[in-house]
Amino acid sequence: MTTPNAASAAGAKKPKPPEYSDFTEFVERWLLPFINVRLASANRENTYTWCAQWWAHRGVAVRVAHLHSAFEAQRRARTGNALSSYLLSHVDAHFKVILDAANGPLYRCTRTTHVSTPSLPFDPAPRPQLKPAKPVTPTDDGETQDKKPPPRFAHYSQFVQGWLLPVTSVRIAANNREGQYTWCRQWWSHHAVAVRFAGLHAVFEAALRAEDKSAMSTLFTRHIDPHMRYILDAANGPLHRCTPDQHITTPGLSAAPIPENWFGTPGAKTPIDRLGFGPDFRAFGNSTHGAGS
Repeated sequence: MTTPNAASAAGAKKPKPPEYSDFTEFVERWLLPFINVRLASANRENTYTWCAQWWAHRGVAVRVAHLHSAFEAQRRARTGNALSSYLLSHVDAHFKVILDAANGPLYRCTRTTHVSTPSLPFDPAPRPQLKPAKPVTPTDDGETQDKKPPPRFAHYSQFVQGWLLPVTSVRIAANNREGQYTWCRQWWSHHAVAVRFAGLHAVFEAALRAEDKSAMSTLFTRHIDPHMRYILDAANGPLHRCTPDQHITTPGLSAAPIPENWFGTPGAKTPIDRLGFGPDFRAFGNSTHGAGS
């Protein structure tokens, strides 16, 4: 006799097998035929470029590998907007970076010429003061509790130097800073940069273990790319004083002392939308001068 659980398991839909067995097949048969853009010849600003040896660029190969994972995930999603969302949020977002002829990872290449592009350089970060591992707690029956798998990188500085920078290849500015990128080998000396990289590390570790197989692709498009655009901005970013060969400390925003009771007396429950202009003296009642006016 068939049990209800066995019957439901038998009637459950089997997961779709992958359309492409590996990402190289996906790239050659689906992704590259889909990309139809005008490639640059001389002028590089606001134009696209490409390299036939895309596989020799780690910053490109890692991205398209995760594009394949996201592609297979959207096929299994069985939702009406899956393909459209995949194209807009993943393919378009990745190739906006990959094909950027002025500053992207292929900026030295043309459709017929391959030139290797190095990753961003760095000085080793000072040895991080890592927290000691938490002891394993035994259960009542003597068995140890299941613990989360250890992170790929124990500290965000290891993540930056071992994974993030090797997949980041961009053109660094010389004299003209507008619309260009810059970098500092002592990135860890810049608080604004270190905090963002620590946040990226947390997203990276979560994406590695996510059930959603598009998580690593999303890591690039929603987190790495926006953060790096801000960090590398040669004209206005946190490294605007630096070059890869020279570190200059950049202070945060200054602040003048706040006048006493500017935001109301201590403990007063003033609505937030009313703060910022000092005490509302009308609350003290009409003065003699005010009453006669």
